[in-house]
Formats: sequence, structure tokens, C-alpha cells
Amino acid sequence: MNIRIRRAVTAIGISVIAVGGAGVAVAPASAEKPAMLDISGDLAIAPGVHLLHIEAHGDRTKSGETSGTYVATVMDGRNRLPVQVKGPVTCIYTKGDTGSLIYPIDATSPDLVPAGLKGAYAVQITVRKGTPDMVGVMGPMATSSFHGCEPGTTPFTFDGKIGLD
Repeated sequence: MNIRIRRAVTAIGISVIAVGGAGVAVAPASAEKPAMLDISGDLAIAPGVHLLHIEAHGDRTKSGETSGTYVATVMDGRNRLPVQVKGPVTCIYTKGDTGSLIYPIDATSPDLVPAGLKGAYAVQITVRKGTPDMVGVMGPMATSSFHGCEPGTTPFTFDGKIGLD
């Protein structure tokens, strides 16, 4: 990579961390109501064509503290590939049949995230229970671009289990 490009990418990364570093702990989504969101299953674009296996669990306490883990595994149809994205759940939204969470990317397998950019980019996952269950993914985007975790669109079929509370 050209030295000028490398310096520009480094400067942009540092800027994102400086501007969005505080955004890693995204503000609670609602008036500190306890919540729980469990997601376990596959994002499918057609029958038998699964692109992403999602395993996530998050909790929000009455005091508004959110914790949890997220792991997404890339798939090629019905087979899981050795490519994963991981991060802590920092924001949860639940209401009725809809749930949403945000996680900053702090690790990948293989390791593709430079140490200085861990948490600088985040992803939002939104799920809706129904017939069929649906899922949507927004991101990765700069973590600072997320303000709460109101649900996004859910254009894809979700083949798995969704637990909301």
C-alpha cells in the first residue's frame, strides 16, 4: 500500500476513534426499562441460501446498563465458514414482536481489525417475530453514527429462534 494512502487511512481511523470513541457505549434505548434479547439462527435470502449465522444475547438492567455478546459467522448456503465478527452488545431495543441491538466490532476471525480501530465501527441487527421471522442488518458504520437502537428494516428471512423480553 502506498505510504500516503496508509497515512490517510491511519488518520481517518484515529479521527473515527477520537470522534466516536465515546460512542462505543451507546446510550440506553429507552427509559431504563429492563430488557433481554436472544437471537440464534440464520439470515437467509432464499430457501437454503443462508448468508449469516447470528448468535447474540443482550440484557439491559433497570439502571440502563447494557451487556451481552454477539458473534456472526459467514455462511455459504447452509455451511458455516471460518469467518466471524464479534463484539459486545451495547444497546438493546425491545417492543412487542421487535428487537434490535447494536454491537461495536471488536474482533474478527481471521483477525482483520487493527488494534486502533477496535470498536470504531458497529453493526445493528433488527429482528421481528412473525410468519416467517425476519431480520435486517445495518452497517458496519462508524459507531458514533448510531444514536440509540431504534429498529431498522427487516428484509430477510430469519431461520432460528428469537427471544424478546
